[in-house]
Amino acid sequence: MAANFWTSTQLKWLMPKERLLRCQQEDRAKGLLESHIQQLKVYFTQYIYDMANSIKLRQRVAATAVVYFRRLCAGSSFSRHDPHLVAPGCLYLASKVEESVVAAKLLLASMKRLRPGWQYELKDLLDMEMVILDELDTHLVVFSPYLSLTKILESDAQLADLGQNAWAALNDVYRTDAPIIYAPHVLALGCLYLASVICSRDITAWLEGVDVDTNQIYAVALELISMYESYRVPISQEECARLLAVVRPPSAQQPTAAQLPPAGAGGSAAAGAAAGVQQQ
Repeated sequence: MAANFWTSTQLKWLMPKERLLRCQQEDRAKGLLESHIQQLKVYFTQYIYDMANSIKLRQRVAATAVVYFRRLCAGSSFSRHDPHLVAPGCLYLASKVEESVVAAKLLLASMKRLRPGWQYELKDLLDMEMVILDELDTHLVVFSPYLSLTKILESDAQLADLGQNAWAALNDVYRTDAPIIYAPHVLALGCLYLASVICSRDITAWLEGVDVDTNQIYAVALELISMYESYRVPISQEECARLLAVVRPPSAQQPTAAQLPPAGAGGSAAAGAAAGVQQQ
């Protein structure tokens, strides 16, 4: 594993937003709009947090799984791979990479308990792991912005009162594409800036003293604001099935809307969904 972000493969797979908006052309050609794609990605982010919570995985594992899922979406499509299987496959792989290994059989049993009617079997999950490895070109290193935020808050006592809101924003940033666009320390600074806005604190002068492009910091905050305005509440299971039916024949979707309860019932934000996930 690379010793730091600047020498890691993560620096290679980050992509500008302009390129990201040109991804998933197969899904777009079949009728999905950008808003639909974002709704599905938010839905399956919640789906991953639900799974991680059910087997008490660390939040960092769930966050890494979400990054894998969004990277795979950028390089593939919902048409090619069923996200109902991709999501647990990403979590299974992330548990290995983050050294919190969960047995495939345990994850499978948890999925069938959490989502009655989930019809995939152990071989399907293991096969999907191989597909994900191939799609991600085995570039699996993900440096966590949680460590960056910890160091930033510890570096200046005057920022301490922003910590709670900054942590909440950092949990929510995984409901956006920002983690596959910006470096981890930029994510942390963007969440800190948003926390300062919420707390009516002006930290502009402090940010200008940091050796980071402030436009990127503000862009992360804007990604979060856009998500809060448009995608705070995940779509229902029925709406998810309707959107997937646009790009995947109903017979190819497992499980069906009638078989599953809504994902993320009881919470509307990623931070809330992750509340039960064991902190790193």
